[in-house]
Amino acid sequence: MKINRLFISSLGMILLAFNACKQERLGPVEKDNVAPGSVSDISIVNLNGAARISYSLPTDPDLLYIKALYTTRQGVVRETKVSRYNSSLTVVGFADTNAYDVKLYAVDKSENVSPAVDVTVHPLTPSVFLVRDSLVVNPDFGGINVAYTNTAEENLAIVVLSNDSLGQFSPINTNYTNLKAGNFSARGLPAVPTKFGVYVRDRWGNLSDTLIVTLTPLYEALLDRTKMNGVVLPGDAPLGYSGNINGLFDGDVNDGFYHSGDAARMPQWFTFDMGVTAKLSRLTWFMRPGYFYSLHNPRVIEIWGSNSPNPDGSFDASWTLLVSYTQVKPSGLPVGQLSSDDIAAANAGETVVFPLNAPKVRYIRFKTLKNWSDGTYVNFYELMMWGDTH
Repeated sequence: MKINRLFISSLGMILLAFNACKQERLGPVEKDNVAPGSVSDISIVNLNGAARISYSLPTDPDLLYIKALYTTRQGVVRETKVSRYNSSLTVVGFADTNAYDVKLYAVDKSENVSPAVDVTVHPLTPSVFLVRDSLVVNPDFGGINVAYTNTAEENLAIVVLSNDSLGQFSPINTNYTNLKAGNFSARGLPAVPTKFGVYVRDRWGNLSDTLIVTLTPLYEALLDRTKMNGVVLPGDAPLGYSGNINGLFDGDVNDGFYHSGDAARMPQWFTFDMGVTAKLSRLTWFMRPGYFYSLHNPRVIEIWGSNSPNPDGSFDASWTLLVSYTQVKPSGLPVGQLSSDDIAAANAGETVVFPLNAPKVRYIRFKTLKNWSDGTYVNFYELMMWGDTH
């Protein structure tokens, strides 16, 4: 019994010592009160709304990181940190081309801070102003189309304003982009002269001035789904799994669906009659619930139009390619992973915009070149069309 008590007591002391060592190692490996040397050999490259500062690092073996402190025009103090393995850092978020003072510090593992090195940067014109100057606004179906150039590929928001139901000039659409060039449409407005505003915002809250225009949106209306019916022509994809073309026009995004059969191969298509001849503005399809951006949902498509399809089912001169389109997952996450943005976009439906010079048509061919699984089925739940039937 005495031997057991001695063993337990010794074991307890060993564990206490081990735990004390473990706790001690949680702090800095090296603890001193000696500040590291400062950075040197400074060089600056001014960028749009930013500046890249390069330097030589001090030789202190316990150097941990370099930080920059600076104050923006709005009085906001910003801090940028990079590890000791970097020989440059970028200060960002400037709203103009004024001169700005930046203080550079070296910090060691004991959080000792070197004397400051003062540098002055002169940012180039911020992207919010460059993109604002590039804006081209034209009438579009139910609203306006905004084209832009974003050479720096900066993360920006382009905001469209118009009068709301209370007469307040407020945002009606915000387009987030980092594309080098692109365009988008703000819709849902009547075909009457309308005042619009467009401005650009960056992730630091910097704003451009507002472009003001008065334009008349082109007329568009949601086409009557009850007039739409499937048309089966030679070469159209066989149906399967209780799917049918008319399920796309039942007004329910959770029930009634299109599903091609086992014999279908890529590319594949189905045909339907809209019941009216229309100059189309847009088409929206809704993916299969529970399988957003995956499985048999169409990914790469073509939309063809005709007024008198050849009964042999061929893609001859009676058919016109209206638009080609590739669905892009907003988050870019792998198949099977969804962000809140992915889910919101899927619930809103995938919208394809037709070019303004597309001809008026009555019959549509929805052609899928590729689905989300690289498989041979196509399956989705609802389809809506907008345009002008006048």
